[in-house]
Amino acid sequence: MSAASADGAGVSGLEQIVADYLRQHPDFFMRHGDLVGEMEVLHPCGRAVSLIEYQVTVLRDQSHQLRRRLQDLLVTARENEQLSERVHELTLELVACRTLPEALQTLYRALRSSFGADHAAVRLFAAPVEGADAGLPEVLGPDERSRRLLAPILGMGTPLCGRVPAEQARALFGEAGDRVRSAALLPLGGAGRTGVLAIGSSDEARYQPGMATTFLRQLADVAREVMQRFLLLPADQAPAGEAGQAEEGTGPEASAVPLP
Repeated sequence: MSAASADGAGVSGLEQIVADYLRQHPDFFMRHGDLVGEMEVLHPCGRAVSLIEYQVTVLRDQSHQLRRRLQDLLVTARENEQLSERVHELTLELVACRTLPEALQTLYRALRSSFGADHAAVRLFAAPVEGADAGLPEVLGPDERSRRLLAPILGMGTPLCGRVPAEQARALFGEAGDRVRSAALLPLGGAGRTGVLAIGSSDEARYQPGMATTFLRQLADVAREVMQRFLLLPADQAPAGEAGQAEEGTGPEASAVPLP
């Protein structure tokens, strides 16, 4: 072994001995306080600073990081609280609606004004209670072609976020589908048997796969319950009381959910 390598090994070994000693004697600098002021540590900026100053810098950086994390958490909490309040307000507005057109317009208006949606659309796969509502563009009825086209969405059973294929976008948003760059698609009912609520954005980054969908799920639940009041539903989709009436043989109208 050369002298240089021997010296290197010796220095390395000595450093380890010193490090081990300091770990085993954490009160060392308390007994030798004068050394703390004399020691210098190379700061990341390149200048040498005292050990105390270096420790203060490290603690200050850690404090700033914790403060930023706390601020981020507070901002998120406030946003969630505001979003929860908007969902609650929308729920009350929808419950007060007396007709399907009124419920649809209330939903669209709230999505655009309170939730920042660029585009919004509802597609329903059941016949309406009121015959006049059958002409609404939202009411597709038992349209098998539409079901097959939207099957990849409905089959998820949970909110689907991201880009939407052009054909599906046009089926959901009509002519506006060409301007939708990302969307949140919310199946209504199990596997979307009642329909689908589509919320579109002109921003590709607005709705992304993997984003949190808690409030979207709540929104879908509210929309489903409200829309079902105005639809003739099969017995397996109707609320428990209405399904029971259908089983007793009171006719096809028994599955319709009556207005309050």
